[in-house]
Amino acid sequence: MQLQFRGLLLLLLAPIATLAAELWSDAQALTLEAAVEQALLKAPQLAAQVASHDAAQALTESAGRLPDPQLVVGLDNLPVTGADAYSTTRDFMTMRRIGVMQEFPAAQKRRLRRDRAEAQSSLAGAELTQVRLAIAREVADAWIRRRTAATTVASLQALEPTVELQAAAAEAAIIAGRGSTAEALAAQATVVELANRVIRLQSEERRAVLELERWLGQDALRPPGPMPAFDRLPVPAAALLASVHEHGALLPFDARAAAARLDIELAKADRRPDWSAELVYAERGPDFSDMVSLEVRVGLPLFARHRQNPVVAAKGAELRRIEADRESEVRMHTAELRQALTEWELLGGQIEQYERQLLPLARERSRAALAVYRGGQADLRLALDAFQQEIESLIEHASLTNERGRVWAYLRYLGPQPPQPQVSTP
Repeated sequence: MQLQFRGLLLLLLAPIATLAAELWSDAQALTLEAAVEQALLKAPQLAAQVASHDAAQALTESAGRLPDPQLVVGLDNLPVTGADAYSTTRDFMTMRRIGVMQEFPAAQKRRLRRDRAEAQSSLAGAELTQVRLAIAREVADAWIRRRTAATTVASLQALEPTVELQAAAAEAAIIAGRGSTAEALAAQATVVELANRVIRLQSEERRAVLELERWLGQDALRPPGPMPAFDRLPVPAAALLASVHEHGALLPFDARAAAARLDIELAKADRRPDWSAELVYAERGPDFSDMVSLEVRVGLPLFARHRQNPVVAAKGAELRRIEADRESEVRMHTAELRQALTEWELLGGQIEQYERQLLPLARERSRAALAVYRGGQADLRLALDAFQQEIESLIEHASLTNERGRVWAYLRYLGPQPPQPQVSTP
């Protein structure tokens, strides 16, 4: 009775244990999104760019403010000859001075310097976004290569028992005098070739894991999660083409152009004079009265043609260069985007054809050829050729999936804040 109770208890707990194991496996799986998020948290390149951005932001606090005042200390009209030589109190002209001097750059210059510092901060932010997107693409590419390789290895390994059974049957047929040596050798070659394909794919998977370890450390060893749905773009194609100027590759150009325009305005502002004021208290000997002096200085930019104007011209040329580079980058990026969209669509059609027709047909053909061979109605070569075709179809499908995943990752990580992808259904 006790044994029956234990058996019933084990029977009831088995599904629960299986479900718990599956949930634990899913919890330990490394999804593409998790891999990208962890890489963005750990990447030293990103930490360096964040520090650069923080430095640029910190400089905006002081930009455009008045310069620090200067302390003025002096000794005027000290006699060096005669009876009063080196005396600071006997000669009525000798004065001990102390005061303060403050420079007052033009308000427009201060505003432009503040705007220029903010533009530099915006440029650092754009470069930070660019680095984030580049890291995300690299991690996504490595994750997709690993996931594709792992899936294909599992599919090929599922064929190994059947192919090995064919080789064993061919050897048995030789012993029984019913088969040829050529068929047995062909069957053994198929086994070796399949094993070699598996090893190559495992090597590709290992290389992808090593690439992920560069970004994730030991987390890269976790099993990959489900593949994203590559047949759905994160952003519609029309929206991607309409928002080219918002893509990470172009953000630094806009920030550089804004900074260059401010440099031109700053160079023009140098044509206007700055001024400074100095207030000094002068102490004389006890027999003489003390004095206070106020001095105002004004700059005289009288030679703008040879000093300020060439700087303005140089800054204008730099702006034209940046704008030309941006236009070139926009055209190149738009062409690459259109090519990627076309490639994504064409690869999707090929993958759909493999999944709906070629892979099922290859599978049915290999199974049918094996059944015919076992029935003694055909030789082994037909069955081996069918399995070879199935293997090639699986590998080609994996290659197409990997390539489409690469294009999908490129399209996904174009902008600063892509939406969350959907997971493909098995």
